[in-house]
Amino acid sequence: MKKRKLNGKIGLLLLALLAGGWMFMDVQFGHASSDTILDGVYVGELSVGGMNLEQAKTAIDQYVTAITDGPVSLNVGKRSLEATADELGLRCSVADLAEQALEVGHFGNLIQRYKQQQDLKHESVTLNVSFSLDEAVATKYLEEHVNKLNVKTVNNGLKRENGNFVFIEGTAGQKVNIEESVQEIKTYFAEGVVKELGSVNLISEEDKPKGDKEELMKVKDVLGTYTTNYSTSAAGRCQNVENATSLINGTIVYPGETFSVHDTISPISMDNGYALAGAYENGTVVESVGGGVCQVSSTLYNAVIRAELEVVERSPHSMVVHYVKPSEDAAIAGDYKDFKFKNTLDTPIYIDGYTSNRNIYFTVYGCETRDPNREVSFESEIVSTDEPEVKLSACSEPIGSISQTAEAHTGYKAVLYKIIKINGKVESKEVFNRSTYKKTDSVFSVGVKSESSEAVKAMKEAIATGDLSAVKKAAAQWNDAAIKEKEDKDKDKDKDKDKDKDKDKDEDKNKDKDKDKEKEDEE
Repeated sequence: MKKRKLNGKIGLLLLALLAGGWMFMDVQFGHASSDTILDGVYVGELSVGGMNLEQAKTAIDQYVTAITDGPVSLNVGKRSLEATADELGLRCSVADLAEQALEVGHFGNLIQRYKQQQDLKHESVTLNVSFSLDEAVATKYLEEHVNKLNVKTVNNGLKRENGNFVFIEGTAGQKVNIEESVQEIKTYFAEGVVKELGSVNLISEEDKPKGDKEELMKVKDVLGTYTTNYSTSAAGRCQNVENATSLINGTIVYPGETFSVHDTISPISMDNGYALAGAYENGTVVESVGGGVCQVSSTLYNAVIRAELEVVERSPHSMVVHYVKPSEDAAIAGDYKDFKFKNTLDTPIYIDGYTSNRNIYFTVYGCETRDPNREVSFESEIVSTDEPEVKLSACSEPIGSISQTAEAHTGYKAVLYKIIKINGKVESKEVFNRSTYKKTDSVFSVGVKSESSEAVKAMKEAIATGDLSAVKKAAAQWNDAAIKEKEDKDKDKDKDKDKDKDKDKDEDKNKDKDKDKEKEDEE
């Protein structure tokens, strides 16, 4: 029993001695400087030893700002693109870095703190400047700039020479994997940088050319063809038709792909070979860059539907056109009217397009699998008409001025029938599309300006009748020149009347003289 008591007292004494030693170590190495960063602590190449928390935040903020003033180099092979930290959505927490620096030698139990403080006497501690990444911002940036890093793939192709197809070998490209590249950027900056943002190698994949020689050489049969004439076109329109046709010529559309006329011939600008020419806009004809390209798309449309490919998008014009029948047109307008079709075949198709003697020729070539006894044709039918009216409006021009501000166009509703014949016999006749073309009224602007209130009133009354012939008649009668002429004639008539009166007076005087003479003679 005594031994146990003795042993207990010894144990308590040892614990007290140990506790005192740890308290001494804590005072010597930790507690006395817990609000100051220890010497030997760096953020990147910035020494923050001896700074308090607020001083460290200020110094680190300046250091990080200097780093982010430089670019991030994004690389794919030999291609490179420079971006800023903001453009990629990189963010650095200066407060976190300052707190991490302060924790060195001040965090953990007594042994851990003591060890860190002793280590700092022999080797410094460096905290890298790490960044978080806003993945949505980085993804958007790459999507908008990826074409500067991608190596464009040149697909295997075909070329027509002397009526035959020749195989043209393409080249492989390189395509950035945006999703994986964003993760690569995120990982790179999470690990931290020292004094510059540096360089990140993005993830890319080889993009092999489409179409092998075997499948492309199956393209040899005429699937559909069509021609339209543009001989009445002015020089600018001719230029637009020929330019757009050449941009479409030689296109290969692979199985499952959708072809867009708008995308293929764009941008519709003078820099891309287009000129000013007449085009429909809100029911009127206006001068527009690229006027006439709709005839190109309409010609191709008719070749495509005869090849029986799937029409994805097609719109009629606002008014009927002269180069194809109603419902056979396919309008192109901005980004809201386009002609698109899909290659629903198992083999590629080739679009051959050219102009000659002011005719547009389009032929769709492919591998024919349809029954040779099967014939496809199309028939346009107008189902209703909407006749235009004459609209008259007053303007501030002088009376007699009549100008036409809008031409009349009849409105139509039309259908296009697809007719299938087998061995010359009609097997089916179905509505292929329906089209509505708006009427436009004939609009005339009529001058009513005159010094004569009577003339102004007469012209307005004529306009109110809505009868153009009545307006023309009134204009001829009440224009200023006509009024002046009438006034001059009236003045001449008044002068003639005065002359007649004077003449009558003279004659009366002469008669009186004669009477007086007779009296004298009698006397």
